[in-house]
Amino acid sequence: MPIIAYLIGNLNFGILVSRAVYKKDIRTLGSGNPGSTNAFRVFGKAAGSFVLLADALKGAGAVLLVRWLLGDAGGGLWPAVAGLCVTLGHVFPAAFRFKGGKGVATTAGVLAALQFPVLLALLACPFAVLLLTVKYMSVASLASAALLPAATLVWQRLRTGAWELTPLFWLSLAQAAVIFYAHRSNIQRLARGTENKLFQKKPAQPPGREE
Repeated sequence: MPIIAYLIGNLNFGILVSRAVYKKDIRTLGSGNPGSTNAFRVFGKAAGSFVLLADALKGAGAVLLVRWLLGDAGGGLWPAVAGLCVTLGHVFPAAFRFKGGKGVATTAGVLAALQFPVLLALLACPFAVLLLTVKYMSVASLASAALLPAATLVWQRLRTGAWELTPLFWLSLAQAAVIFYAHRSNIQRLARGTENKLFQKKPAQPPGREE
């Protein structure tokens, strides 16, 4: 099951859409990153929205598939593992030389399938608040990732009445670590003051200059 989830994560819709619809490779355009943010900047809102939704749906789909096949055996361990593996497949896809997206949309899909109230809480604050105020997608994403483990603990407390380190908590911790690792170049640019704001256009750059 983890392998299946990882392979689902390898379906990078930024690359697939850029090739099938625009006859280009998104990895050679804009920031070179095959995620939804770069798709928004390079191809516009329609393409960016599609990539965002598709990446989220594959995250949710991998979790729901494993839950359908195995149920919540082991206290929900296997759906949680599937959630982590589909994100790893998106960020480190073997099909594309282990160079994928940032994992934010895919993680949102995973959360939608595993703990929807936590996703809603993080989208409302800090994600939406920071995105509308500072207008840095990376800042909003990193802040949400940082708060994910704590939000998971609080949600588990509300559900069970106890502070429990469940599989969902360890998943949230691992998801946050993957997102921070995928955003390491963004963190460096934020420190230098050269990070691009939401929908800010930029000239094409060689692949590897990730957004």
